[in-house]
Amino acid sequence: MTKKSTHIIRWVPGLLLALLTMTNALAQVGDKPVPVIPPVTQCDTIVVQVEDFPADRYTWDLYSDPDGDFAINQGDMESVLYFENGMYEGFKVRIIDLPTGTYFLRVMAWDEIECTNNLMVFKLEVVEPPPPIVIGDSVCVDEVAKVHIVFTGTGPWQFTYTYGDGVNTINGIGESEIEDYMLEITEPLPVGVTSFWIMEVIDGCGIAREFTGDERPGTGILIYPKPAKQPIYLKEE
Repeated sequence: MTKKSTHIIRWVPGLLLALLTMTNALAQVGDKPVPVIPPVTQCDTIVVQVEDFPADRYTWDLYSDPDGDFAINQGDMESVLYFENGMYEGFKVRIIDLPTGTYFLRVMAWDEIECTNNLMVFKLEVVEPPPPIVIGDSVCVDEVAKVHIVFTGTGPWQFTYTYGDGVNTINGIGESEIEDYMLEITEPLPVGVTSFWIMEVIDGCGIAREFTGDERPGTGILIYPKPAKQPIYLKEE
């Protein structure tokens, strides 16, 4: 399941950056703050649109280089790859499959009646979804222990985990953007704390994230010994 984030930009001619007076994009960015589109994750399809004026034709470009000249140069990100169906013209576009990172999105309006063109530049950040939250259980020996795992992002998820000497993989967890999953540990665990770690998560977009070292989401499963039997004494008065 792929999420869609929609951002509608009001195209107000009086606020546009005029291409003819814009000799250096960085200078303009320094003079006027670049509007920021809220952060999205790698799985998001970003739908961006401006108000459609009948006389205007719109083209879009993506840049990964913050030092590029947005006024003159075309985007350094391949339009065919990152605009859905290669469609980077029109008042509405869909941006897909961007890796994590910071990008700049330029929209250019061409007024073919007045023979003028204007542009706006927006900042876009693509982030990884947060790692799963893992909470361990505390039970007595020989009881079934449980591990509570919260996935965030786009499901369904597949994850690989380890505890003790074993490594296991579970597929097809959840469909929603947040999934609470309860994993049962049916095999007996020794008395004390057993470390549980998640090693890899693959989300619904097929993006795999491996976790190593201290980055691994993990928890401890605490196993108590059975209570010792205590003799019963008759209290003497």
